[in-house]
Amino acid sequence: MIKRATVLGRNRPFRPAGFPFGRIAVLLGSALVVSVALAGCAGSGKQADAPAAGNKTTSSSAPAPGSTSPGPATGSSDAPCRQWSCTPGQPVRLGDGYSVRLWSSAAPTTALKQPDLSTPVLQLLHEDQHRQWWVGRAGFGWTAKLDCLPAAGKAIAHCAVLAEVGSHAGTAELVLLRSGALDSPAQAGVTFDGGRPLAADFDHDGWLDVLGTENDYQPNYASGRNYWATYRLVDGSLQRTGCLPRRTAAEAPPERLLTGECPVRFPS
Repeated sequence: MIKRATVLGRNRPFRPAGFPFGRIAVLLGSALVVSVALAGCAGSGKQADAPAAGNKTTSSSAPAPGSTSPGPATGSSDAPCRQWSCTPGQPVRLGDGYSVRLWSSAAPTTALKQPDLSTPVLQLLHEDQHRQWWVGRAGFGWTAKLDCLPAAGKAIAHCAVLAEVGSHAGTAELVLLRSGALDSPAQAGVTFDGGRPLAADFDHDGWLDVLGTENDYQPNYASGRNYWATYRLVDGSLQRTGCLPRRTAAEAPPERLLTGECPVRFPS
């Protein structure tokens, strides 16, 4: 049974371990079978003080998410995504000598082993020297996009890592620069039903907000209505502010935080 209600500040938590199940699994079908492994094995995104242990699902050379390199990185041979032939983007300056760059995996080919397990990877630099690797919890590494803002007012330097996953789903994770390290609380991530989301500071408070598409599944995704939905960071958690019907795929995205009614699905 599906009902609607006005939901302000509702948090749609980022739950990689359960990502492929429930309504999304029904929709993605076989396209998300491998995403189960991605979600379960991409890890927690927490910081580590020692070299990362091996990823049990892939190989002993794959690091745990959010792991910190014990020494200087010399290039692609040190990258956590090296088995997927990833390459670095241009560094984005965060201030105080810090910068971050996104490493993008190569698009899937028959030569790449389990490419769907490759999630977005960030490299933190200080004065152009390697400081830390950060590995995303979910999202395809070859579809990722990075948006960042330096510290401003009460907002610290941070980035939004945006990616597609499965047939039409998308993910957003906010990554914060705290005490010289990248940190991404699980509550600072959200999943969507309509591909890779967008990020912008809609309310001009110095923090990136997230905009994506959700579906009311009435009675299923193919027949359901799509909605724009916006999320803002509140006490370290991305919380939904409201929604707006999305009438066509070509419709221009909103340029403000939304406050309208959102689709809500209750268990039958």
